[in-house]
Amino acid sequence: MQRNIAYRRKTAVERKRELIAAGIQCLGHGGISAFTIDNICREAQVSRGLINHHFKTKEDLLLQIYAAMTAHLVEDFPSDQADEVLRHVIDSNFDASTFRRSNLRAWLTVWGEIATNPELRALHEQRYQGYKSRIAAALYAVSQRGRLAIDAESLARQLIAMIDGLWLEYCLHSEDFTLEDARRDCYRLLSSRGIEFDRPSPEDEHGQV
Repeated sequence: MQRNIAYRRKTAVERKRELIAAGIQCLGHGGISAFTIDNICREAQVSRGLINHHFKTKEDLLLQIYAAMTAHLVEDFPSDQADEVLRHVIDSNFDASTFRRSNLRAWLTVWGEIATNPELRALHEQRYQGYKSRIAAALYAVSQRGRLAIDAESLARQLIAMIDGLWLEYCLHSEDFTLEDARRDCYRLLSSRGIEFDRPSPEDEHGQV
């Protein structure tokens, strides 16, 4: 007896997500020179027409890739509570699903393009300022609770710089430290400035992320 197998056409959102993921893979594997429509089509196993349907240009796809790569930094905060914001900033950057060499290579490529692409630079500036402001506000709130005198904006920049530096260090010398080492370094930076709050669960503390 012949069985009817239900076929579900992918939604536009799902297709765009797949194309963005394919674009990130191309950037991670070969840099901006590998970011071609043909390569993205092969990675996503789709036709050129499908990419043209969802994105106006290759540059439009690059902008949406950057938006997707930074979503966890500016959109996906689980709470407005200061402690939760700071934990999210650290833990989401050093989650095993994102803290990978291929992702870092994609980041490095996009960072390089920011210098020469005005639209990408404008998007980056908007997202970076929002990201930094949210971290600074959380640091200030925690410092007020402990009656600390800190420069919240400066400390926010230091935390962001440490996170970026640890990503680069991991790409070059991943054998020297683990995810938990990276997370612990960030918590220690804040602790050295008197910023204390509940740490992650003991399970996470041992790097089981």
